Amino acid sequence: MMRRVAYALGDIASRLLPKVHRPWGDAMIAEIGHADADRAALGFAIGCVVAALRARVCDGETRFSAGLWSIALLTAFFAVLRFECAVNGVWVLLGAPDRMEEALLQHGATRSLIASYEAGRPFVILCFLALGCTELAAAWSLSRRDYRRFLCAWCAAFFVAAIAVAIQLSIVWSAPGLPSEFHPLLMQAIAVPALLAWSQTRREHVRRMQ
Repeated sequence: MMRRVAYALGDIASRLLPKVHRPWGDAMIAEIGHADADRAALGFAIGCVVAALRARVCDGETRFSAGLWSIALLTAFFAVLRFECAVNGVWVLLGAPDRMEEALLQHGATRSLIASYEAGRPFVILCFLALGCTELAAAWSLSRRDYRRFLCAWCAAFFVAAIAVAIQLSIVWSAPGLPSEFHPLLMQAIAVPALLAWSQTRREHVRRMQ
């Protein structure tokens, strides 16, 4: 029974190893077969699993993939937030309270400014919907390592964010204390490609060092 468990653990360790170290897996399983006692084979197999996990954590390709997936999941999370904002905007159009309008009134906004804000509200909702769609497309492309489609989707998100910021600034140029949904997104649009470029550079550096 212990020998079977040892072989199962050896197979797990072999699968956990990075591609460049896959030959180690065959050597591990062969060594399990040469163990004199079942307990010794099991102990060796456990050590193999630990060694495989360490090799996987230290592997540059694994770190790069984990980074891609982290950015993709974060981008998808932001896309969900954009859709939530769009839904809230639709509820406002149907009569729900508008916190942004309340904030404008608290800061002494004129009737003409409120009228401009209400006229621009549907376009802002459309921007939220477009941002959600483009960010979801970017997240999916990144998870598939389709960098060309990711770049297209991310450029589209950046373009939509820029339009949204222009709409907001055309209505309210400067009002301390008022929330802004799009300025942080513009920073995100610049930071994510920069982070990806840095990750790719680190990946190539690790490959040259190996």
